[in-house]
Amino acid sequence: MFLHSRFKMRRSNRIRSGSHHTEISKQQEFSLRPHIYIDTAPKLQREQTQYEGTARMPYPLTKDEAYFITETFLGIPRPLCLFQKNPEELLNKIADRMQYRVHFSTAPSFVIPGVMNDNIGKEILLKMKLGACITTNSITKAILDHLGYRTTTILGRERGSTFDSHSSNIVYDVTHPGSQHLVDTASTYFLTRAIPLDFTSESPIYHSTTMTYRFFKGENKSLIWCRRVPEGRTLPAEAQLITDSLGEQWFRSLTYWLEKPNARVYMNDFINKVVRGQIVTDPTLRCFLLDVPLDGKMLRILADDKAITMTTRDSNGSVKKQIMTEEDLKSFIDRNVPTFPQSLLQKIIDANFCYVTPYQME
Repeated sequence: MFLHSRFKMRRSNRIRSGSHHTEISKQQEFSLRPHIYIDTAPKLQREQTQYEGTARMPYPLTKDEAYFITETFLGIPRPLCLFQKNPEELLNKIADRMQYRVHFSTAPSFVIPGVMNDNIGKEILLKMKLGACITTNSITKAILDHLGYRTTTILGRERGSTFDSHSSNIVYDVTHPGSQHLVDTASTYFLTRAIPLDFTSESPIYHSTTMTYRFFKGENKSLIWCRRVPEGRTLPAEAQLITDSLGEQWFRSLTYWLEKPNARVYMNDFINKVVRGQIVTDPTLRCFLLDVPLDGKMLRILADDKAITMTTRDSNGSVKKQIMTEEDLKSFIDRNVPTFPQSLLQKIIDANFCYVTPYQME
């Protein structure tokens, strides 16, 4: 393995200074237990929040919390030892476990309407195992930073969107000086591994339980995530396709901007404007969305004031949709997402599945 001396030194220091990380006191353990009271919202602050997760206001996670979450929440023992031995293997494990432990959902926006910050996102994630990109990828970045990786936040844009409404992470110097890996633990397409970005124009083809996919380098230093077009499937006229070097077509799903400055600052400002209703975004950000991996398939629940729809997608690209009732939804979540509070679900139902900020109600 090729590692420059500064990177190797930082890694060895992490091991020595963190060798006691398994001995976490009861007080430290208790500090990780979320204490959100869903039905008791604090006084809303109208002024713009500070840019959390940046040097100006670091993400609220200590080293001991990062080690504890990695070992207990993600089930990866002795992460610092694995980081020293094989940092790429650890990175892949963290990417996989975060996707399966935390359900992608817009539910956190309904907890305290009009308010979203790193502390709230962290508590919802650890207690309810729910999170969107701004919450899940932010805590992932903080964990990786404490383990010794060098990371940065990047922005992304979903297909059909007019906003950069997605955030993710790039991890540097994992396999050799200058290497880059994409780690997206909260995408709507369920990426369960770190993607090396050392290819010229087309990545290798990857297979998961929910899709076959690959990445393409695009213009303006962009990275385009594409799904294989299922054979015989009719795509909508607005679908954007990319043809690879062998003539196979791929369905464009998400575009990342690899070099867009101040991505974390932009995303914090964007999400605060969204939850306050100061900007109108894509409809899916304003309704209830929940992704659940189940039996080798991806189930997506999308509910608004018109219908509750469950879409089932498998690795072959086949898609099935069914309409659910409120009772169907309650039963499904009770069986498959036991950490989802029934009180929060009822709150979402009472809101007719549409996120409305207190400022819009005035």
